[in-house]
Amino acid sequence: MWKKILGGLALTGLVLVAGAFLYVIFTQETEELNEKTRSDIGGTFIQLSNGYVHYELAGPDTGATVILVHGAGSGSYAWDNNFKALAKSGFRVLRYDLYGRGFSDRPQLAYDTTLFYNQLLELIDTLQLKPPYSIAAVSMGSTIGIHFAKNKLGEVKNLILTDPASLSDGKLPWFIKTPVVSSLLMSVYWYPRAVEKQMREYYNPSNVPEYREKSWKQLRYKGLKRAMLSSWQHVLPLNMTSDLQKIGQSDTRVLLVWGKYDPLVPPMTSQHYRLAMPQAVYVEIDSAGHLSNYERPDKFNPAVINFLRNEE
Repeated sequence: MWKKILGGLALTGLVLVAGAFLYVIFTQETEELNEKTRSDIGGTFIQLSNGYVHYELAGPDTGATVILVHGAGSGSYAWDNNFKALAKSGFRVLRYDLYGRGFSDRPQLAYDTTLFYNQLLELIDTLQLKPPYSIAAVSMGSTIGIHFAKNKLGEVKNLILTDPASLSDGKLPWFIKTPVVSSLLMSVYWYPRAVEKQMREYYNPSNVPEYREKSWKQLRYKGLKRAMLSSWQHVLPLNMTSDLQKIGQSDTRVLLVWGKYDPLVPPMTSQHYRLAMPQAVYVEIDSAGHLSNYERPDKFNPAVINFLRNEE
C-alpha cells in the first residue's frame, strides 16, 4: 500500500515538474522574427546568406568607416549612447545585431567565430563599405573584433576593445557541454535572471534604468536562448592571445577602454592585452563597470573620437 502511495506521489511530482517546465518554456521567447514583426520593430534590415540582419548606418559617406560590435548578451542597442556621437563627429558608423541577438535572425547554426566573421564580411560587402576600417567591440564582441582584425590586418587601421572578454582558459563547465542539462538551465535559470545579471554588472545600475527594457525586448524572440548557449560553447572558451600578438606585431592602432569597477572582466586583465599589443593606448573610466561605453559615454566618446582623429 505504501509503495503505491509513494509511487503515486512520485508520479504526481514528475507531472508537476514537467508541467512547470512546459509552462516556463511556453512563456519564454513567445514571438517570431518574421516580415510582420520586422515591420513592427522598424529600423533597417538586410537579407544575408544566413538570414536577415538588423543594422543602422549613419554619418557622411566620405567619413572613415567605424564598425561597432556588441557583446554576447546584448544587441546593437549597447551602442545607443555612442553611435550618434561618432556619426556627428564625421565618421561613417555601422552598428548591427549579431546573428541570434537583437532583431537579427537566429539561424540553426553553430554560433562561432566563422559565423560572425562571415556575417560582418558579407555586411561590409553588401553595404559597400570601404577600408580602412576601425573596429570597436565590447565584451565578448571583442573576440569577433580581434578575429576580424587579425584576418584583415591590411584593412583594419584601428581596433578599439572595451571591457573585452577574449582570454578564456578554454574550459567549459560540464553543464554547458551536456545537451539536455544545458538547455534546461537556459530556460529555468539563465533566462529569468539574464537581464538583472547584466544590470548588476554596471557600477551604478540606477543611472541606466532604460537598459533593462531594451534587453527584455530581444529576449521575446525565439532562438535567443539557443544562440546564447551555442556562443558560450563556441566563442566564450576561446583564448585570443595568439591573435592579439599578431595584431601587436602589425601597424594596427589599438585602444583599450576599461571600466574601473568592471566585475566581469577586472581592469587587471588589461595587462595581458597590453603585453600582447605593446602599441595599445589604455584608458580607464572611473565610476563604470562592464559596458563602460554605455554607462559613461561622457568619458568614452571623447576618448574614442580623440583616438580616431589623432592618427599617426
